[in-house]
Amino acid sequence: MMLVLMFLLTLTAFTIRVVTGFGSAIFLAPIFSYLLSPKEAVVLIILLESLVNLMFVLKENLTFSLKEVYAGAFAGIPVGILFFGRASQEVIGVLIGISMALLAVVLLSGVNLKVRSTKSMFLGLGFLSGAMGVLTGVNGPQIILGLTSQGYEALFIRSFMITYLIIIDTITLLAFIASGHVTLTILTNFALLAPSVVLAYHLGKRILGKLDAEALKRIMLTLVLVLSLIVTFRYGGGMVD
Repeated sequence: MMLVLMFLLTLTAFTIRVVTGFGSAIFLAPIFSYLLSPKEAVVLIILLESLVNLMFVLKENLTFSLKEVYAGAFAGIPVGILFFGRASQEVIGVLIGISMALLAVVLLSGVNLKVRSTKSMFLGLGFLSGAMGVLTGVNGPQIILGLTSQGYEALFIRSFMITYLIIIDTITLLAFIASGHVTLTILTNFALLAPSVVLAYHLGKRILGKLDAEALKRIMLTLVLVLSLIVTFRYGGGMVD
């Protein structure tokens, strides 16, 4: 029964990922952490992410622009590692969740938040993404909000997020392999859930083909809002405990 539930959750999460370019990890992490140990859940999700990333590499047009986002992220990752275990993940998670939710609401209302120096903004957002990805697992919505606020087209945002997360996920997976966290149990679960990722890719592409650009952008912002609330409640519950 648990395997069936995990299969359906994986199918849902990666359909969302294929349609929007992000969101699967933060969608799955709170639920998988209840079904498996938290560490096993994280490694399993990264393996599943790596499978859909392989499909993206083979079938999608990747976007390697906005290099300042990558520069910021590569600087932010070691800072996140430095503070991992020192800073309160619960407080950080709640603050990030609330701030993302508020910004998503503002952008959904149509407010224009364009800035003059986008390079500095994206460098800062990349840094925040890299650091927060280590501390809380939330490394995508910050970039989505930044790109949306500057008027980038939805299909460009999707392509950029796919490319960005391929690189970040690959670095994370290599770190897990090098540190011996990829166990036989995790690989077994990965093999059982891999078909759901393949199915999700084809389902997501069919859904994507029926959406116009404006609808896709609103879906992205709504997803950020929902994921922000998930993050807030996930870490807020830890503060109460």
